[in-house]
Amino acid sequence: MSQLFTVPALLNDAADAFGADAAVTEGDRTLSFAELRAAALTTAQRLRSAGVRRGDRVGVCMAKSLDQVVSILAVLAADAVIVPILPALKAANIAHIVRDSGMCAAITDDVRAGELRKAVPELPLRSAADLCRAPGPGDGDPAPELPGAVIGNDVAGIIYSSGSTGRPKGIMVTHRNLVDGARITARYLGIRRDDRIGSVLSLNFDYGLNQLWQALHTGARLYLHELVFPASLFAFLADHRITVLPVMPVIVTRMFDPQLLRRRPTADLSAVRLICTSGGAVAPSMIDNLERAFPGAGLVLMYGLTEAFRSTYLEPAQVRHRPTSIGRAIPDVEILVLDENGREVGPGERGELVHRGGCVAAGYWNAPEATAQRFRSLPRYPGETLVFSGDIVTRDEEGYLYFVGRRDSMIKTSGFRVSPTEVEEVAARFPGIGSCVVTGVPNIAIGEDVVLVYTAADEVAEDELRAFLLDELPRHMVPHRMVRRPSLPVTGNQGKIDRQAVREAVLAL
Repeated sequence: MSQLFTVPALLNDAADAFGADAAVTEGDRTLSFAELRAAALTTAQRLRSAGVRRGDRVGVCMAKSLDQVVSILAVLAADAVIVPILPALKAANIAHIVRDSGMCAAITDDVRAGELRKAVPELPLRSAADLCRAPGPGDGDPAPELPGAVIGNDVAGIIYSSGSTGRPKGIMVTHRNLVDGARITARYLGIRRDDRIGSVLSLNFDYGLNQLWQALHTGARLYLHELVFPASLFAFLADHRITVLPVMPVIVTRMFDPQLLRRRPTADLSAVRLICTSGGAVAPSMIDNLERAFPGAGLVLMYGLTEAFRSTYLEPAQVRHRPTSIGRAIPDVEILVLDENGREVGPGERGELVHRGGCVAAGYWNAPEATAQRFRSLPRYPGETLVFSGDIVTRDEEGYLYFVGRRDSMIKTSGFRVSPTEVEEVAARFPGIGSCVVTGVPNIAIGEDVVLVYTAADEVAEDELRAFLLDELPRHMVPHRMVRRPSLPVTGNQGKIDRQAVREAVLAL
């Protein structure tokens, strides 16, 4: 592999190194690494012929497919910038992303074209089926390669963060960010050329896209799958002998939802050797379900933020020993835990997680004030930009980190500051509890009431749950109210639990 830090160089190296090996599979259709490069370059040539130039923002909005993979790689091979748009977004959010990014065009499929036209009628749309088609007689010879003017520090993508309210911000990720993310993650996960990666995550945000970059970096094969029902997912894993399965907590919940999964999976899942998860806390019940279904797989718990992709990981040997830890720094990264004066705190003390090193993004698009708040420097590291996450954590004597909560999400009740995460971790240990969210609602007498919203497969005796929480938590942290729901809402583009929507639902009761 070359030492160039751009995605087109990564694609080119993969085609040279792995050639006819299968790269990406969707159903009964597969492209080799050489074919993937040829398809991406042909599509990039068409984009250039349509006027796309270096640095132009191009939207990609479609269902997960080989055409989506080719489109993403083609935009980058044309020296342009990808702006992923989740297919489920509605017109208002689409319009914000289109206009904020200043995109010049969007690649889409027939299903999403109508919503895009409704959102921004003036936006030029390109059909993915037409753009990614095989070369025909009238196309001329496809370019063997494109000029490739971009360098590693150029922006490769603008990823809009989850936003159920207000306007989501676009996070600028560079080519170097993406290539470093592939290199670092493949190293600590131990991804190999003979691995078969199950792509059940959206290709519209950094975690899902990283599976593609890892495949290009290592020669592993990527299998695309759209999760609808658990049974079809387990059949997919068994049929393709998937070895690596990246998931999120919301996906784990869906995989073992008793309303969707009538019986334990009976398919042969023995090929799965590694499961990794990011995007939220993993409840003990989720760990139990994963270990029962995949007894031969190691489980890696990861913590990250789009502004720096990945910060920490907890290795499989520590998952049962430290189930509430977010682990330690990934390779090529230093994690600082700082108080409000920028002082490194001691073991057990709370401080803000600050990320230094690999994968720090280039800032927020069109948002200099927000960039200045989150991306800052420290005198001890002159000339370097660090990410101040806004997450409050503690660190134990061995350096393992524990998430406490968001600086801006603490609940103020009866003169105390309550971390929702601390209450959620305890509630999740009660038998029968699935996912749960703790939120605060106004109470003029004490500031805010603490409210627990949870899912459960069967009825939960609230008096027993309250007694359990009283035994485990200080009285001021025990929820005033408990609300059971069949499911919890998730955010539009990343699949995390939508805490704002949960709070709004509680306020409406």
